[in-house]
Amino acid sequence: MATKSDVFLQEFVLSFGFLGGLFTWIGVDPEEEVMKALLRATIPNNEILVSLIIVLIILATTVTGILGTWQMAGPLGLFIVGMAWISGLIIAVNSLTLWGTILLIAAVILGPIVCDNHKGNGGL
Repeated sequence: MATKSDVFLQEFVLSFGFLGGLFTWIGVDPEEEVMKALLRATIPNNEILVSLIIVLIILATTVTGILGTWQMAGPLGLFIVGMAWISGLIIAVNSLTLWGTILLIAAVILGPIVCDNHKGNGGL
């Protein structure tokens, strides 16, 4: 069974943080593209409804991610996820690759430490 710090590192630091920043830099949100395809197949000829549902789902998943981070690791956890997001954003830029890598390594090292020292129950 995965520990609380393992879940925090994999789900929040790497997925929500680093990959979120990387996809922001690329300019594509894979979650949005998958939802668009599914909703257009199930609700044809209603772009406004499809767009509204997509915005609501993305808003809900973002808020859930932030609240999950807060519950598992508190405010320092949000800072760690922010570090990972910034590293994903800048790691693909040639002149900033080193700094992005350093930020990601720091987030991966500090994430479990912050999570284990947080007094919240974390749901696990």
